[in-house]
Amino acid sequence: MSIATWTEFQPLKEVLVGSAFQVSNFDHVKDPEARDLFKRVFEETNEDLETLCDILKQAGVKVHRPKQIFNFSEEQTVITPWMKSWFPNHPLMPRDIMGVYGNNVIEHFTGDAGRFFENLAYQPISRSLYDRGMRWLSMPMSYVTTDKIAYKDMNNSQIFYHAANVIKCGKDLFHSLPGDVDFKKGKGTSVGLDWLKRELGDQFRWTKIPTGGHADGKIALLKPGVLMTWSRNWIPEKLQDWDIIEVRSETELPNEIQYMKKQRYYKDFIQEWFAHWIGCVEETVFDVNVLSIDESTVICTGKNKYAFQRMEKHGITPIFWKFRHQYFWDGGIHCVTQDLVREGNQEDYFA
Repeated sequence: MSIATWTEFQPLKEVLVGSAFQVSNFDHVKDPEARDLFKRVFEETNEDLETLCDILKQAGVKVHRPKQIFNFSEEQTVITPWMKSWFPNHPLMPRDIMGVYGNNVIEHFTGDAGRFFENLAYQPISRSLYDRGMRWLSMPMSYVTTDKIAYKDMNNSQIFYHAANVIKCGKDLFHSLPGDVDFKKGKGTSVGLDWLKRELGDQFRWTKIPTGGHADGKIALLKPGVLMTWSRNWIPEKLQDWDIIEVRSETELPNEIQYMKKQRYYKDFIQEWFAHWIGCVEETVFDVNVLSIDESTVICTGKNKYAFQRMEKHGITPIFWKFRHQYFWDGGIHCVTQDLVREGNQEDYFA
């Protein structure tokens, strides 16, 4: 039997759930207040991910986990002939690095020094999909010389493009605009997007979403004819006749994030060490960043009453998963997962 993932909403059979560093990796941090805070955040993050795995397993979904290949320590570095990064990333958000398009599994390049070898954490899973019949490709690794801040030395002639920029809908792939001027906002370049289109060939039609950044923080395709977004300005013409659930998150940044921003170690520790991969929710409304188990069940991290009522009106049951530190990570449930296998064939939903 062939395996593939053609949409965001067909029945989910196998999924990859990310993993955070273990708390012991922070033993070397000298500031006790910072050390204790980060240990708590990482411990609770891994607890929440285990809860998510339980929810998925109870729904009959097979769960895969990445291999931890790095430890967060001052002794371990990522070194290439032209770049040295003393902060290797953990495999928490596979959605950026790993893309599954139909029967193609593709390792993406993010342009981030700390994530340069993150794809190695997912390779055992990519290999297993390859052994079962998927086509396995890797995006070329572009020249990166920075050691801390992502995209510092990138330019629009280099190939990089985040997998989270793409939303699947059968024959159609919807993609956000590349950031040829602001790479951090665009999460990719035009040549990176062009590489992806060439490799996937004529299997898909491509449609622009009129915004930059990760598409899964802007639009969620819940089932044929129904989508969720927090701005109608981002809906391409092809999707304009779908029923649009428009939500706006009214959640303020949690107290702990506000507290951290006021502390000395926020500047000294987070901004210097973590700034290139921790955000404060500038692009994502987590009410939209969801994971569909099928056309009638969606896992959410936000309790938006209006969104829940609208979903239920369309026969969709929302399941709430508490992700305590999504604001710390600037990533929701779609970010920390990657749907590997969904049941069903490639359909044309716009024929």
